Amino acid sequence: MKRISLLLLSICIGTVVCAQKYTEIKGFVKDDRLKEIHLYRVADGVSHLYASTKVAEDGSYGFLFSPPGPAFYTLGNDQMDFVIYVRGNDKIHIDILENKAELGRKSTKENIALYMWEDFAADVRLKAVYFNRTKSDYRDFFPEFTVFVSKIDSIKRKIKSKNAAFDALLKKKIDYDVDYYAAYFLRTPRVVHPERADWPEFYTTIISDDKFTTDEVLQFPQGVRMLDMYANFGRISSDKKYSSLEEYQDACLGYLKNDRLKGEYLVHNVFPGIKNYNQYLSTLNRFEKYLATSSQKARVEAIGAALYETAPGKTAADFTYPDVNGKDVSLSDFKGRVVLVDVWATWCGPCRGETPHLKKLEEEMHGADIVFLGVSVDEAKDKQKWLDFIRKEGMGGIQVHASGWSKITKDYKIEGIPRFMVFDKNGNIVSIDAPRPSSPELKKMLETELKK
Repeated sequence: MKRISLLLLSICIGTVVCAQKYTEIKGFVKDDRLKEIHLYRVADGVSHLYASTKVAEDGSYGFLFSPPGPAFYTLGNDQMDFVIYVRGNDKIHIDILENKAELGRKSTKENIALYMWEDFAADVRLKAVYFNRTKSDYRDFFPEFTVFVSKIDSIKRKIKSKNAAFDALLKKKIDYDVDYYAAYFLRTPRVVHPERADWPEFYTTIISDDKFTTDEVLQFPQGVRMLDMYANFGRISSDKKYSSLEEYQDACLGYLKNDRLKGEYLVHNVFPGIKNYNQYLSTLNRFEKYLATSSQKARVEAIGAALYETAPGKTAADFTYPDVNGKDVSLSDFKGRVVLVDVWATWCGPCRGETPHLKKLEEEMHGADIVFLGVSVDEAKDKQKWLDFIRKEGMGGIQVHASGWSKITKDYKIEGIPRFMVFDKNGNIVSIDAPRPSSPELKKMLETELKK
C-alpha cells in the first residue's frame, strides 16, 4: 500500500511539473569577462531582471523556470545582452560568445527562426549599438549597412517556424531593428561623423505615418529605446528649430501614432526630468490623456509622490476614488470648502474607535462649510465588507473606497491609520497629520479654518 501511495505521489508531482511548462535554458559562456549571467524578461518595452546565475568553472550556465506566458527574454549582463523567445516547456541551448550569441541545435523552432535574423544582423548591431566594443565610423558602416538592407527581404522569406503568429511578430521586429540600428548609429560618438549628404538612401524611409501605429514594439527588448530613437531621428531629419521645450515634446509625440506608445515615451523621457511638484502637475495636466495603462499611471504617480512636499500651505495632492454608488469623487471637487479627510479601514481597531467621535463632530458642525471625506484603504476584495460597515455604523459624510494602499497613501506618506488630514478652502494643506476626532484640538483647527 505504501508503494502504491508513493507511485501516485510521483505521478501527481510529474503532472504538476508538466502543467507548469518549465523552460530550460542552458549553454556555455565563452567570454572570460562574464562570471555571472542574468536573465531578463521583457515587459512594456524594457528588459527587467528576472533571474541570475553564476557561470560554472567549465563555463556552463543554466536556468529552469516557469514563464507566465510567451514573451521575449534576454540573456547577458548590463553591458550586452542577447534575445531569446520563451513560450513555456522549452529547451533552449545558447552559448554566449564575446560579441554575439550562438544558438545550439537543441532549441525551439521559434528561436531557430529568430537567430536566422540575429546572426545575420550581429555585425551591424555591434557597430551601431555597441560602438565601444569595435572601431567603426560611417565610412565603413554605411556601405555595410546598405548591403545589409538589400538582403533583408530574403531573410524574411526564410522565416518559417510553423508558428504563424510568431513569424509575423519576428518580421515586424526585423523592421523595427533595422530602423533602430540606423538611428542609433547617428547618436553614438565616433572618430568622424557624417554630413547629411553622406546618409544612405535608406535613411529617407525611416519616418513614415505607417510606423508606430500599434503597440507591438513594446514586446521587444529595446522597445522603449526604439520609440526614443525614432522620435529623435524625426527631430534630426526634419531640421526644425523649436522655440520651447513644450513644442519639442509635442513634435516627438507626433511621430508616435498610438496613445500607449506616447505614454511610454512620456514615462521614460519626460516625467523623469521634472524637478518639482508644480511642474509635475502642469505636465500631468498636458499629457494625462496619453497614460493608457494602469502601469503607466502608477509609474507616473510614483514620480509625483516622490516630488510632493507635504508641508502646510502646499497644494494638496489630488486623488479620485469611487463612492458607495460607484461615482468617482475627487478631493479637488470640494475646493472652496474646508475638507476633513479620514483615512481608515474596517479592520483597523483604532479607526473604529474614532467612529463615534467622528459622528459626534459631524453633528456638532452640521451646516458649516466643511466636507467630511472618508477614504477606506480596505482591499478591493473587501469592498462589500466596507459597504456593510458603513450601513451598520450609520457613517455620514462622503465615503470612498481606495482599494488598498494606493495613491493617497503614497502621496501623503501614510504608513499607519487612522490618519486625519485637513485642507483649506483654497485646496492647500493645513495638516496631513491632524488631531483625531477624540481630541478637542481637531474641532478647534476646523473652526479656525472656517473663519478665514
